[in-house]
Amino acid sequence: MSENELDELDIKILRLMQKDSRIPYSEISKRLGVPEATVKYRVRRLIEKGAILGFYTLLNPRKIGFPFSMIILFQIIPEELENVFNKLKSMPEATHVFKLTGKYNIVAIFHARDMNHVSKIDEAVRSLRGVTAAETLLVTGVVYMNWEFPI
Repeated sequence: MSENELDELDIKILRLMQKDSRIPYSEISKRLGVPEATVKYRVRRLIEKGAILGFYTLLNPRKIGFPFSMIILFQIIPEELENVFNKLKSMPEATHVFKLTGKYNIVAIFHARDMNHVSKIDEAVRSLRGVTAAETLLVTGVVYMNWEFPI
């Protein structure tokens, strides 16, 4: 589903749900002045078309025992790229894995419990078959995080 497939009502529904994914359909209906059945239909269609990927609780890693965040940039042998993606995705500490253009092929974000855990993650990813270089950056502070898209 591309942006141009979204009409004004879809966008209004998505804006409300980005702010609070637990907002009841009845509340969306009331705020937008449309029947609740319409809201249910639209949300179901947005899920089926892939515009809504899921509903999650956004956790603060520093408050739940993962005070260390790391960003790792990878250079990978092209024929091992898919293998490395799959290995990184299977690591429970990895929260984001992106394919890149430029000097690095992949960037991944990890969260760790302590410096020993940071070292274990770093060693594990550097030893993956196909990794020719990895640059690990330790996050020293969170300045800004925004999970809402400007639709």
